[in-house]
Amino acid sequence: MRILIADDEKELLALLRLSLQSDWIVDTASEVDEAKGYLDAFGYAVVIFDRTFHGIDRVKELIIYAKAKHPRTAVLVLSALGGVDEKVEGLGFGADDYLEKPFDIKELRARLTALSRRFSSRKIVIEGILIDHDTQTLSRENDPLVLSKNEHALFFHLLSKSPQVVSREEILDALYDNPQNITSNAVDELVARVRKKLHPSIIKTIKTRGFVVEI
Repeated sequence: MRILIADDEKELLALLRLSLQSDWIVDTASEVDEAKGYLDAFGYAVVIFDRTFHGIDRVKELIIYAKAKHPRTAVLVLSALGGVDEKVEGLGFGADDYLEKPFDIKELRARLTALSRRFSSRKIVIEGILIDHDTQTLSRENDPLVLSKNEHALFFHLLSKSPQVVSREEILDALYDNPQNITSNAVDELVARVRKKLHPSIIKTIKTRGFVVEI
């Protein structure tokens, strides 16, 4: 699962990335325009937005932008503005959940899991493989198919972008914290491993452009 966290507290962003990245791919943004750039580039199961950026409440703008890009993306507002009226207002803007700061990381994790299950309800079959978006799992004839963390991230990133073709450079940016230190051959090797585990044609190569999972 891929999540985006937008908050102008950079120390909090670093803490949340550290706390959540063992289970999810975590993108962080400290500015509204930066968050919009991520929403343009990637599909997210859940996004987490602070209400205020540099003292200005911009969460309504972000929620509208996120839902317009990906209607099935769940939005959780994480804010120090935790009064009843403020929570009602945030939910009225289109947020799907609201958590007050300070918060317990265990509760945040539980809410992220619940939101991803609620909003990712599609099941599809590609090349005989059942893809369950509720649990982010794959199976063939009821037998689970297990991918490594990067293999899983690659496949579900390509799936979220389908039918778009995704370049090697974008894949490197999506999967690695320091993509400049990773060669593009690493992407080809990762694709080859996913094909071997799932199906030879589940990821198609588009010459000179990149890769695509066709639904």
